[in-house]
Amino acid sequence: MDQQTPPKTPVLESSTPDEEIKKHQDGLAVVGLGMSGYIPVRSNLELSTSVKALVNSEAAVMASAGQLLFPKAALYGKTISRLIKLLQSANGLDKIIRTIQYTSRLLAHIMLLKNLHTPATSTAAASIRRQFGLTRRLLRCFNNIGQINVTINLIREGRQRISNDFVGYIFDLIEGLGYTGFGIADSLGYLPEAGIMAIPHKGLVDKLAFHFWLYALMASIMGGFVKVMRIRQRLEKYRSIFPTVAQTAIESTGHQIEPTKITGKENQQMLQVAQELPPTPPDSPIPAAQVSVNDAALSVVKGLEEQQLNTGLNVAGYVADIVFPLAALKVNGFSALSDGALGFAGCISSGVGMRKAWKATA
Repeated sequence: MDQQTPPKTPVLESSTPDEEIKKHQDGLAVVGLGMSGYIPVRSNLELSTSVKALVNSEAAVMASAGQLLFPKAALYGKTISRLIKLLQSANGLDKIIRTIQYTSRLLAHIMLLKNLHTPATSTAAASIRRQFGLTRRLLRCFNNIGQINVTINLIREGRQRISNDFVGYIFDLIEGLGYTGFGIADSLGYLPEAGIMAIPHKGLVDKLAFHFWLYALMASIMGGFVKVMRIRQRLEKYRSIFPTVAQTAIESTGHQIEPTKITGKENQQMLQVAQELPPTPPDSPIPAAQVSVNDAALSVVKGLEEQQLNTGLNVAGYVADIVFPLAALKVNGFSALSDGALGFAGCISSGVGMRKAWKATA
């Protein structure tokens, strides 16, 4: 069969054939993007969309390359973004102001002991203590709404929580009610302090606020100790069931460890944990990652250790905070505390709160 003659390029009037062929070929050939050939002519909208996609892909490649070439710059940008999140959150802003407030109180007392205090520094320290304290009370006025919601949810979950964990629920409920009462009384006491309006029995309202704060802190401390003990018991249980988990750090250094004898009960518990792991799908085209029982137990142990550390630090912050309501209520042994002792306790609790707020921005 004879081959057909390819169609000729149309020629318009008042134009030469060479010019029209050149125009037609320019619309068909694409040079510079790594491909050439006969493709349909794209519209301006399609060309602009493809150019934007190309630019975006190039920008993504350059950004990833910048992170690889300049890791310190990427880390610096991540730190700045976390700092912005901390400043935008009410809790983070409160912790920053609290840290400055109690640090200035401690430094003012140290300067007083070293005879470095001047009237100007004394006035500045008093102004920081008063103005920052009022700012924190204003921020707490808005945070109390969330605390009221938490307390209402605790009351609703009473039956289920009591059947599962009676002691932990009682401590959480006392803590929630204490912080709720403290927030309401503290908000009422803020009004005359800020010069907005006078309230009757202001001294009684302030005293009631410190009482609520004291009860909430006592419940937080006792509940925190209970949580730490329970986490420690769970850690001991995991380490007894999986003895190699406790020896992973030693094995990584190359020391030889004698094999630990496993009883029949422990072997049954290990098999039970292995059965709880999700099975591999039989018809999955992608092979699932093989996770050993010991690796799963090691990840659980690391999570429990992190919880134990965070709970212990929170308890230390509560213990430091309890000094303030005891001193305000003039309890024996706490009414004569100096500004240095109160400032030091405030710095400890503020540091714990800052660490918690900073980890929340990750």
